[in-house]
Amino acid sequence: MTQRSVLLQALASTPADVARLVRALDESAAAWRPEGGWSCREVVAHLAHIEPLTLARLRRVLAEETPTVVALLPDPAAHDPDLPIARLAEHFQIARVETLDSLHEISPGDWQRPAIHAAKGRTTLRGLVDDLVAHDIEHTSQLVTILGQWRAAQRRLAASSESGQ
Repeated sequence: MTQRSVLLQALASTPADVARLVRALDESAAAWRPEGGWSCREVVAHLAHIEPLTLARLRRVLAEETPTVVALLPDPAAHDPDLPIARLAEHFQIARVETLDSLHEISPGDWQRPAIHAAKGRTTLRGLVDDLVAHDIEHTSQLVTILGQWRAAQRRLAASSESGQ
């Protein structure tokens, strides 16, 4: 199995992992935020928002000679605050399919096309895909952490309700 195949499989698995992690959450639980952190809803909204921007950046690397690409930062104002988390997960999945379709069409040589990342310096298209996989891992892990914190908060709340009876 090639490294490219491993990267593509990792990218393909993330939307299902995200959907599985959040499918049992009602909107109140999805909006719960640990102190100083993001909610599950915000994480999934970020993934859905960033995916088309990532695809545009990859297409730019294919179309231009050594383009400079900017860092893709969270933008809470970019998503509809009323969209349910399941719908956000679906938007992410649809956008990821488009990214994967584009990546599957790239010739092996084009994976080495150069770019300049505004924050990281010289890279390649493959380096940007590596970054996307790392981004997926970071936010999937973040969802797991938030869910663990939410469950712990629910247990504390239940315990305090029981002791107050």
